[in-house]
Amino acid sequence: MNKPLRKVTVAGLLLMVILIINVNYIQGSQADKLKTSPLNSRQYAQQWQYNRGPIMAGKVTLAYSTPIDKDKKNYQRHYNQGTLYSPITGYVSVFSRTGLEGAENPLLDGTDKRLALHNWFDALVGKKAAGATVQTTIDPDAQQAAYSGVKNQTLRRGAAVALDVKTGAILAMASFPSYDTNDVAVHDGDKATKAFAALKKKPDPMLNYATRETFAPGSSFKIIDSAAAIEGGLGTKDSGFDANEFHLPVTGRTLHNSDGDEARCTGSPALIESFAASCNSTFARLAGQLGQQRLGAMAAKFGFNTPTQIENGVSSATSVYPTKQIDGDQLARSGIGQEVVTASPLQMAMVAQTVANDGKMMKPYLVKRVVAQDQSELVTAEPKQLGQPISSGTAQQLQEMMRAVVDHGTAASTVGGQDIAGKTGTAETGVGGINEDWFVGFAPKDNPKIAFAVVTEGPSGSSGAKFSAPIALRMVQAVR
Repeated sequence: MNKPLRKVTVAGLLLMVILIINVNYIQGSQADKLKTSPLNSRQYAQQWQYNRGPIMAGKVTLAYSTPIDKDKKNYQRHYNQGTLYSPITGYVSVFSRTGLEGAENPLLDGTDKRLALHNWFDALVGKKAAGATVQTTIDPDAQQAAYSGVKNQTLRRGAAVALDVKTGAILAMASFPSYDTNDVAVHDGDKATKAFAALKKKPDPMLNYATRETFAPGSSFKIIDSAAAIEGGLGTKDSGFDANEFHLPVTGRTLHNSDGDEARCTGSPALIESFAASCNSTFARLAGQLGQQRLGAMAAKFGFNTPTQIENGVSSATSVYPTKQIDGDQLARSGIGQEVVTASPLQMAMVAQTVANDGKMMKPYLVKRVVAQDQSELVTAEPKQLGQPISSGTAQQLQEMMRAVVDHGTAASTVGGQDIAGKTGTAETGVGGINEDWFVGFAPKDNPKIAFAVVTEGPSGSSGAKFSAPIALRMVQAVR
């Protein structure tokens, strides 16, 4: 063989080897990734062939599949009370999958490798393969109370989240406005397109306002101010802080105590009293004393500026405390949860959970366990601690401060005397006279088991105490 021909032969052989390696790499290690890629439209066209497993909340079936032909070759996905549970289940459609339908898809449709042996045995005995059952952490009664509350109380948008204090399990996650997931879980592409087009409204009914939207937290952010002050050695809950009338450093405008009690916001009351009365004057000054760096560092410890991963592929919007330099009026207003400070309801529920859990922040999760058809467990939730933003001593002081809000503070008129603790918040948006009204806290008062955050949008003059605190109370009372 002459030299040129030998070179061509070697080059050809090398190309064949590379091609074989590439094919094996794609079909082997990259197969699952390519199969589930959002760019792979075939996965959505084929999904109706699978007998997807149910999604459960306690004994309530949230999602299930039924055959639509005699040969059981195609299935229809159904959602029980789809509007109520849309933030949890999400949906399957000809275009996409969301929520737990997307996060747990391989287990639900039965293609997960952990189900291979189960599917083999099913085929051996002539049984149709089926997906696994996903058991969520949701408490149906709490979910209903949360959704009914925000739906009936908000002018435009609202959301509520309840967490198990010790584990981080999500007990309720309600969002309003909402939509019926059955409307988009159709096989026909034209019908699905029309259904999605009909849902393109403002506010967006398909957006999960509990996790995927942020709001100005208002005075509920004073929990973080107080944590930074106590941890930073500026004082304790019993230390006096200046609550007299405060004028913004740059504009000179008076910062009113619109969410609090003007008569009680004078002199140098103990921090616990300024917190209970929600004195903007105290916390605007405190933000200046702490400075952006220290206040921002505490917010970051509580999870601000980092999205929270809930399940695989399901995460929260990023709550924000500004990292770009602010001072003067902006810094003062950031101390009362306004200016450019934003938080998701999930984020503020995690703040309350951390306080109630003696400073330990737990990872929120929705899936309690996953079982195959034969009831063998494939997945069991393992609670995970994300960190410890504050000491147990600081957390216990904050617990007492949040009890004071209900006992004789801003929430006393609506939930006073109830076995609940929290912090009210009212943020003026400047948009259409709408306020974003919060109540963030935990229950029971002395042995916290449930942490929560509720936000509703009310008219000018509304408040977290009046609009959101009663929803939180009904939600925690509903937990079984």
